Amino acid sequence: MTGVSPKAKIGSNVKLAADAIIMDGAEIGDNTIVEPGVVIYENVKIGQNCFIGAQCILGERLAGFRDPAYINPPLLIGDDSTVRSGTIIYASCRAGKRFQTGHRAVIRENSVFGDNCSFGTLSQSDGHIKVGNDCRFHNNVFIATFTTVEDNVHFYPMSCTVDSLHPPCSKGREGPYLETGVIVGAKVLILPRVRISKGAIIAGASVVTHNVAPNMIVAGVPAKVIKNKAEVRCHLEDRPAYEVAMESVNCPDSTN
Repeated sequence: MTGVSPKAKIGSNVKLAADAIIMDGAEIGDNTIVEPGVVIYENVKIGQNCFIGAQCILGERLAGFRDPAYINPPLLIGDDSTVRSGTIIYASCRAGKRFQTGHRAVIRENSVFGDNCSFGTLSQSDGHIKVGNDCRFHNNVFIATFTTVEDNVHFYPMSCTVDSLHPPCSKGREGPYLETGVIVGAKVLILPRVRISKGAIIAGASVVTHNVAPNMIVAGVPAKVIKNKAEVRCHLEDRPAYEVAMESVNCPDSTN
């Protein structure tokens, strides 16, 4: 016997683990699998053909939930999504079709993802972020509040954005803005209010303190322009090195 609220809507051919908890107003689309230990809070809507791994928490309640008048805001997860074990996604988030998480990812309130995005193992969105389509966040990535990411952006392991000019002061908080096709190397730190323009490459372990022009490669602490990415050739084939950098975005098994 599952802990399924009579006010929840369960689609056809849904497989629910015996100890799953589904609360009022939750909706689970057809052909979805919900594994053991999952908690789905009020007003969560999961699309069709999704997989929700063991011990996930979806629609985690927000601050103020003890108020008797509190209503949990909706969480929306698109069709064909995979949420791997231990992931926590707060209420008031939205993820498009074919969304993926790695294990134990944490996505806080008001995080919005487009279609075909993946958010890797132990990565965290601190909330109030906006992400376009076809973006990949590798493992152990931290995305600060008020960060904006356009389409086809890659973050590699242990990269980080921040939103406060003078921490812990919270006045004037604003995250960086990354345009389409940006690649962020491993262990990169991107400071607040920085704009990284279309197609730019941030080399690993760099600290980005100023705006980056389109298609430039920057490196160092602080990061400085090295060259245009068109000047970099692949070591394996005779082509520009970053010509096919985005091909792996839609690989079903690419999330870490």
